[in-house]
Amino acid sequence: MTKEVVLSMASTVERLDELVREYLTYRGFTSTLKYLDTEIKADKEKGFRADKIVDQLQHFIHTYDLAGLRDYWGYLDRRLFSRLEDVYRPTVNKLKISLFRYYLVHAVQTGRQDKSQDFFQKQASELQNQIEWKDWFVLPFLPAADQNPAFATYFSRQWADTFLVSLHNFLSVLFQYMHILFTSQIILTKTLIFTLFCFTAFSAKQNS
Repeated sequence: MTKEVVLSMASTVERLDELVREYLTYRGFTSTLKYLDTEIKADKEKGFRADKIVDQLQHFIHTYDLAGLRDYWGYLDRRLFSRLEDVYRPTVNKLKISLFRYYLVHAVQTGRQDKSQDFFQKQASELQNQIEWKDWFVLPFLPAADQNPAFATYFSRQWADTFLVSLHNFLSVLFQYMHILFTSQIILTKTLIFTLFCFTAFSAKQNS
């Protein structure tokens, strides 16, 4: 997939933003324009840019902001992932598991045992019945977790890079899918408007 294709949704959104800005500027709606710019800066979907969303997730991880990480992923799940067919739900779940393992591994790697223990205290009710997490509850208490055969892979740079690339690619494909739907809706709307125009013109001619 080329870079141009991956960024097509983001480019479409950026063009629409600029058109709205031009309209508001032309009409002299300066207050509305300032409000629009504020909203864009706070945009959780990051203009449908996969790289910016991944950067935001990494920011939460590197600052040990578990609440922010959970809330942001929940927002993405409700706003974006829920639009996908059920066949993609296992992929979304795997990415979520890897994301929180990435957070946990980072906390252990940087010597923040307090954050790794806090992770399980706050997530226990959700994770204790998930088989994917059954062996992970001991991680904060292992003296050399990065050398433990059960966890060594997750402490490698290769695993982290592979996960981040997979997450980025998944988001890119999702946005491309949304771009196709968005474009199809525009074409359908234009077709309906043109059909209505032709029908109105034909009716007017018949009545004249």
